[in-house]
Amino acid sequence: MRTLFLIPLSCCLGVLSAVAQQETPTLPTLTAFECPAYPSMAVSMRIAGMVKLQVTTDGLKVVDVKVTSGYPVLAPDAITNVKTWKFADHAPITFTTTYLYVNEGNYKRDKVTKCSAKMELPTKVTVSRRF
Repeated sequence: MRTLFLIPLSCCLGVLSAVAQQETPTLPTLTAFECPAYPSMAVSMRIAGMVKLQVTTDGLKVVDVKVTSGYPVLAPDAITNVKTWKFADHAPITFTTTYLYVNEGNYKRDKVTKCSAKMELPTKVTVSRRF
């Protein structure tokens, strides 16, 4: 009796596992972008915080950006920056990107990206400034 119960259960788990693996999209590779800067108004107001963006691509560039959460003072600069992103050819996709604006001093310029922001593209960008 236990064997009869375990067979359907293991089949269901196998199907759920296959569905979960199919839902994990491959994120596109960036080929070009502008280095983000800390918003000057946020520096003068001494604001640090996070902005989450829903980014949609057409297979080569960003075609739509929606703010899903974050500080209104920080959001416009994050949107402007993410719109500079260009990608290697890929299937159109929508994904979430997080911009963190922090008060940790100026980061050293990265040799690869040539930016002083920490870039974990395309999912996370951290921009720092000392107030």
